[in-house]
Amino acid sequence: MENAAFEELILKYISELPAKFRQGLKNIDVIVDYENYSHKDSSEIKPGEITLGLYQGLPNTEKPGHYRNIPDIITIYKKSLESVSANNEELAKNLKRVLLHEVGHYFGMDEKKLRELGY
Repeated sequence: MENAAFEELILKYISELPAKFRQGLKNIDVIVDYENYSHKDSSEIKPGEITLGLYQGLPNTEKPGHYRNIPDIITIYKKSLESVSANNEELAKNLKRVLLHEVGHYFGMDEKKLRELGY
């Protein structure tokens, strides 16, 4: 999938979030890493795992008032997603799942809750 089309899907999926969540996304950047399979410096990544996305920040449920000026970051690893996707349709489906998973972290959901929701 071309990079521009990949980025358009990210914008589409964000625009499809329910209004209360979409409006709750404040001071967050979503970036795409086109070159790497994972963020090598993260202590959360276990050896041998492919990282598809990474949320860096403090969940909104834990932020003190003054913290809201520091942007959070969601990184989407395109190469990783391509490596686990058989075609562009599957890539789009996996991208949506990963993006929603990382947005869930932004809103304070832990891994257990996200797995229950299918993300």
